[in-house]
Amino acid sequence: MCGSHIGGRAPVYKVARAGYFWPSLRNDCVNWVQKCDGCQRHATLHHSPAERLHSILSPWPFNKWGIDILGPFPIAVRQLKFLIVVVDYFSKWIEAEPVATISAEKVRTFLWKNVVCRYGVPQMLVSDNGTQFASARVRDFCKKVGIQMTFTSVEHPQSNGQAESANKVILTGLKKRVQDSGTSWVEELPQV
Repeated sequence: MCGSHIGGRAPVYKVARAGYFWPSLRNDCVNWVQKCDGCQRHATLHHSPAERLHSILSPWPFNKWGIDILGPFPIAVRQLKFLIVVVDYFSKWIEAEPVATISAEKVRTFLWKNVVCRYGVPQMLVSDNGTQFASARVRDFCKKVGIQMTFTSVEHPQSNGQAESANKVILTGLKKRVQDSGTSWVEELPQV
């Protein structure tokens, strides 16, 4: 029964396939894996408990947006190496803009130009706890225009799943287009 243990379930199946069973088999295997030195040294660490799940619904288009930052990318013209990305939770519409640095002022300007001026003031903005999002400048801006800021759980990017999905779409599209054309990622961004 040596080898990698994927939690307590894998050893249970191995023992059962070998033709053995006893009433406390599952508990014994879980305890055995918890005492395994290799499993304890190399297992994924969960530093913070997961927050209780709650539904994130958007009743109409452009009411709720998720925001995230992608990068760093290879440096392009004008020293651009990051992307600020927002996605509408209802329509899944994505807006993205390349920036040279990530700062609260860049985020505030991006929100004003690419969200508020184009689609109106959203009711809610979901982001991670990045310093550029949690800064007083961005919080004050959101409060002034009437946007409720919601921060996701620390170390739990799935909480802003829409933004993470948008990031995946952008990255996949950029990789394919840059590989095929040999041009800069900034030049290919509008086509993605």
